[in-house]
Amino acid sequence: MDDSKIAVIDGDRLEVNRAFLPLLESNGLATFKALMSHPGHAVAKCAVKERNTVRLDLETESGEKSPFFLKRYAPPTVRDRLKAYLRLKRSTPGAWQEWHAMWTFLQVGLPGPVPIAWGQDGGSSLVLSEGVSHVMRLSEWADRNFGKGSHRNTQVIPAKHKIVKEVANIVGRMHSAGLHHQDLYLCHFLCGSKQDGLPLTLIDLQRVERHRRLPRRWQVKDLAQLHFSSAQYITRQDMGRFWKVYDSIYHTGRRKIPLRHSILRKSERIRRHTLKHRL
Repeated sequence: MDDSKIAVIDGDRLEVNRAFLPLLESNGLATFKALMSHPGHAVAKCAVKERNTVRLDLETESGEKSPFFLKRYAPPTVRDRLKAYLRLKRSTPGAWQEWHAMWTFLQVGLPGPVPIAWGQDGGSSLVLSEGVSHVMRLSEWADRNFGKGSHRNTQVIPAKHKIVKEVANIVGRMHSAGLHHQDLYLCHFLCGSKQDGLPLTLIDLQRVERHRRLPRRWQVKDLAQLHFSSAQYITRQDMGRFWKVYDSIYHTGRRKIPLRHSILRKSERIRRHTLKHRL
């Protein structure tokens, strides 16, 4: 993270991407309290009580409204602190982890949300990112065109091949950089506005971690999550396209066959867990 690009304001409660500081100031959102108390213009996601995401439509210099996403985190629970202690890790705010991951993605050239601001006060934290111009989540795109009950739109098959290769490219580069996502499901890829669904953007980076070299178990977990969420939409040929691109970026060598077996076993465990808990 380049500290020269970040402004620390509001009594150290808020860190802001300098390029967007005038925008926050002109919209009256240059304090932690203003962002934390903003009602939002639309609820984007509220899957768990520990955090919620709202969309803010902020007025830019041109007078037009642009979308931004504000994710707010409740203070860490005792369970969170205990988990961090048992893993010999410092308990860090989820907002900071996502803020740091956004900058890391930017640094290594991976397609993620543009970081705008993050802040913390009294255990609560928040992170603000620029809205991504997209048509829909990749899971929705796949279900619409290749899911059960769909008409299996043959006209989008060339687009599907491009998307499979681009997903492999993104994941391969992410793993090559020592990064793993931990929630690498299709729903966390956003399709672009072009007719073929590109470019893709990977979101929800709050659990991203980085290693000098990615441990095998994290590689397996990411790829198993991706397999589980895409298995009903892809063919054996699609798998071949994925692995050809992925292996060219993040070489698995002799481990290729055992790795794929591990991924399939882990994917099956995810499936059983999902059915058991009706997720």
